[in-house]
Amino acid sequence: MGDIAYSRVGDNLYMLQYRDYETKYFEGLWHIPEGVTYNSFILETREGLVVFDTWKRSLRGLFIEEFSKHFDVRDVKYLVVHHMEPDHSGSIPYLLASNPEVTVLGHVLSKGMIESFYQVKPRFQPVKDGEVLQLGGYRLRFLHTPWLHWPETIMTYVEEEEALLTCDAFGSYGVPSRVFHDELGVEEKERFSRYMVKYFANIIGHFREWVVKNIEKISQENLNISAILPAHGVLYRGDSVREVVEKYRSLGAGETVPGKTVIAYTSMYGFVSEVVDDAVNLLDKYGIKPSVYGFTDRERADFSELIADAYQAENLIIATATYEARTFPLMKEVVELIIEKTPVNKNVLVIALYGWGGKAGAELEELLTKNGFRKLEVIEFRAGQRENVQKELEDRLPRLLGRGNAQEETF
Repeated sequence: MGDIAYSRVGDNLYMLQYRDYETKYFEGLWHIPEGVTYNSFILETREGLVVFDTWKRSLRGLFIEEFSKHFDVRDVKYLVVHHMEPDHSGSIPYLLASNPEVTVLGHVLSKGMIESFYQVKPRFQPVKDGEVLQLGGYRLRFLHTPWLHWPETIMTYVEEEEALLTCDAFGSYGVPSRVFHDELGVEEKERFSRYMVKYFANIIGHFREWVVKNIEKISQENLNISAILPAHGVLYRGDSVREVVEKYRSLGAGETVPGKTVIAYTSMYGFVSEVVDDAVNLLDKYGIKPSVYGFTDRERADFSELIADAYQAENLIIATATYEARTFPLMKEVVELIIEKTPVNKNVLVIALYGWGGKAGAELEELLTKNGFRKLEVIEFRAGQRENVQKELEDRLPRLLGRGNAQEETF
């Protein structure tokens, strides 16, 4: 069982947080040894309580139990549903069963999802984009923020608290030792910077263009935001607000880290591994230490971390074995994830090994080009031609890194 934390995060705004160490694969796909939190927020007003999001479905009974230690569930007037994914909406039926008088507020699309997911018919009130709810001395402004990362996602700005509740947006993996980012030590801040990038790449990456659109939309509201409160990970206040918004904008824009290089490879019998070693040694001569992810008979790289690194990479080297005259299956999966989750503004070098039929290089070239990757070169070789490939690498890598002859325009 995970830990539970109850914290005051504003004058009359509270967080009920579950710290999940049990989930090994977020969404059943992304490996998260660092854990994850589910942050539910409660606003206390003169006219009743407003609950913003809940906990995941498997914690629904525990959510009500813990909630009742701090508040009377009969005082809940509204439940705001920012996002219907079950890690946030999973406790809705238990809350409604405990207090059938609760009015559920959310995007118009959320009503059908609630009724289908949980077989309940709540008192549902859809909120329009920009609509304001006044309750017990508080003004709640609802903002539609589609595709962060489902179509029904919204945010709430609590004017008197100067707090923007953002659900998945600005969220991160990891279980912080403190509530707010400015309370963390230097090393923990660095870890959470990484956890945010990883979460963004894994969960939000496919919809990155909507990040920039929604940030611009929010900025046009001229809100005085002193705190950003996501539903996963650490919270932000003060100067950290500006910093996290800029980081999110950069991620949404698909900006790369200069020189950042990622190598993803599959190797069945060691031939590709040898070529990767040669590539690493050549990169070292240029002062570049690549992040290397291998899938071999002895290791399996972490997809989650690979996608996180690939997201901000300027250079990407994909080296693969050929399997039954096609791309090695694991590499096909890796490349498809890269296409789905990361920007296309990368220099890509594909290295493909074959035994009796060279097909993988052409297959990957077609797949990547079709999906928008334009700065692309391919080296295809038969097993055992290491020296020839090394010469090719000596020629291609400088161009990949932008350090070749100025006349060369391949990349």
